[in-house]
Amino acid sequence: MSDLVRELSDAENRVDQLRRQIAASACREVGCDMQSYGGMNAGCGDGCGCSVPVNVCMRCGDCDYGDNEWASRTREECAARQIPDLSTPTLPARLTEGEVA
Repeated sequence: MSDLVRELSDAENRVDQLRRQIAASACREVGCDMQSYGGMNAGCGDGCGCSVPVNVCMRCGDCDYGDNEWASRTREECAARQIPDLSTPTLPARLTEGEVA
């Protein structure tokens, strides 16, 4: 067997060993394997129609209940849409003679 073939075989064996170690490790050691589980309302405010993902760890079953980076960004963008644009003042409609403001 050539040196390159032997090195490749050793590397593949090492990768297999690492995969087994990761599979047997606790999430605190290797991190959770979060996968999409569905979604929930973002709760940005009254009448909010925004949706955020809910993720569940495939290893330990822990759930983020929609508290993740995507959800934070969605809530920030929704809040920005709710702030009125004050750079262009809105003038009241013109009153006709005899009307009181």
